[in-house]
Amino acid sequence: MKSNVERLHFEEESRLIASGSGNITCNDAAAAGRATACEKGAILVSHGSGTGADALAYAFASGASAAGARCIFAGECCAPAAAYAAKALGCTAGCHVHTEITASLSLFSGDGLPLYRSYEEKIEKALQSSKELPYSHFGDIRSFGGADELYAAKAASFLRSEPAKVYADVYSSSPSVMRVCGDILSGRGNKNGERIAFRISADGRRISAYSDETGYVFRDKLIMLCCRRLFEQGKDAAVCGKAPRALEKLAGLYGRKILSCGGAVCVNESSPSGRCLAARKAAAEQMFANDGIVLMMTVLDILGEQNKTLAEALKGLPDYADINRYIPVDRPSELLKKLCVTGMEESGVIGDGESGRVTIRPVRTGKGVMLCVESCAAETAAELCDFYAGIISNAAKQ
Repeated sequence: MKSNVERLHFEEESRLIASGSGNITCNDAAAAGRATACEKGAILVSHGSGTGADALAYAFASGASAAGARCIFAGECCAPAAAYAAKALGCTAGCHVHTEITASLSLFSGDGLPLYRSYEEKIEKALQSSKELPYSHFGDIRSFGGADELYAAKAASFLRSEPAKVYADVYSSSPSVMRVCGDILSGRGNKNGERIAFRISADGRRISAYSDETGYVFRDKLIMLCCRRLFEQGKDAAVCGKAPRALEKLAGLYGRKILSCGGAVCVNESSPSGRCLAARKAAAEQMFANDGIVLMMTVLDILGEQNKTLAEALKGLPDYADINRYIPVDRPSELLKKLCVTGMEESGVIGDGESGRVTIRPVRTGKGVMLCVESCAAETAAELCDFYAGIISNAAKQ
């Protein structure tokens, strides 16, 4: 039988998933709970509405408490609600179990943002061993059933202005997401105005908007809209991780900046840089960059405050397109040293010109790299992606 560390691995945004085509079992979830257990602070555990999500969440909480941790079991709620509840309740970390299509354990820090990479590495190391305590030293599990309500009150605070020219239709496969959004938006907006269809992922983090005038508007463009208002107010915007080039250019037009740790992930929780701490603090307060529901509320607030339709509000934002492609290679860390622009190794930049920015980063399994291309047009991004994919494949063979 494979060890736990071989069965599970981290992907983007601290999602722990089954390696290969396997499924996460209750044994896996309990092992992940034991590995996540920390000496101080509580761990919040919650789950979505998918089949088996509750069983995996109970298993995770059982494993964490068996390793001596104090758990707060929040039951069924959407992932943004779990992250906010963990922050409000002073937890050290949290886990939200998601089982639509495939099962995953989405872990997050006490500030509601993805884990530091150093914490992920501690968990990966702990998965290789078994921490067992006698039952007299177990932690405890406490129930908390108000995560959605607590979060809805916070998310509603971002919608201060009444949208006069639009109304929102929300679609999501998550009952929790629909319930939270329905509670906030009930009676809000102008039914005779522009209809905006917001589609929110089941975990509540990804979002797109559609209107007849704009067509589909994806998450990055909506984030730009929210950031521009901050810039106009003389404030900086925060990104937990790496900031898109187009967003950095937009900030420069207003004499502002993007607060970011500069890399794809925040690296070390025990000795974070001042830049990383500032970025995480601001990102945890602004919320829209990591939370699809708050992003929607912030966009609607902008439309209400400025008395605009979505199309009117989007005018003047820079065009932006990005493409991500996985490329299997051996020894990805050596490839970074070989290809990165001098002085930009931490950010993984291998190309940065007028046509676009190209970055690579090792995937968490250590068996490949993710090629990320940003450009002002989708066609240019696709061309750059094909070009640099060839360069990476050739460099890996040498």
